[in-house]
Amino acid sequence: MTHFDFHFDPVCPFAWAASRWLIDRADAHHASITWHVMSLAILNEDQEPDSAEQRLQLDTSRRLGRVLTAAAEESGAEVLEPLYSAIGRRLHHRGDQMTPAVVAETLSEVGLGPGPAEAMDDASFDEALRASHQRGQDALGEAGGSPITGIDGHHFFGPVLTAVPAGDEAEDLFTALVTLGGTSTFAQFKRPTGAPPTFSS
Repeated sequence: MTHFDFHFDPVCPFAWAASRWLIDRADAHHASITWHVMSLAILNEDQEPDSAEQRLQLDTSRRLGRVLTAAAEESGAEVLEPLYSAIGRRLHHRGDQMTPAVVAETLSEVGLGPGPAEAMDDASFDEALRASHQRGQDALGEAGGSPITGIDGHHFFGPVLTAVPAGDEAEDLFTALVTLGGTSTFAQFKRPTGAPPTFSS
């Protein structure tokens, strides 16, 4: 049975598209997924944001990373996927501003108490978030963005998806990535990503 490790930043639209595809195909193939939080805010902390929009995105990255870290510390790592999915539906589909009140509602939606919402502005969670982020970087072997995917222990940056593939295309991508993940000499395959994806409700 194939096992995936999926390292994601909750604000990354490419990771969101990849995660929706991976959940669907992993279920179809009885594959397992372990979820890990990474942080674009930490990855880019030595660089000045290009715009106010990017600054807000990186701030949201750090604050939601703290929430996910706090939730996992409080309730176990198994809460990461349902909480990420609930956050992503609000953030990427509805365009909600991720305020503490919205995050508390999201936590309730997946059966968690409101406590982790308080972590949004609590820098004491940064050390654990940084450690989780670094584990993904170490697994990759170099600095890499979101997502980082491990396939039976072999880690790659990506897949960077501009939309959620469906049908034969989704299945073909799954087969191709599992094949590449098992090819010891494979290192990288890349083409321009184009515009970030948008998602309907």
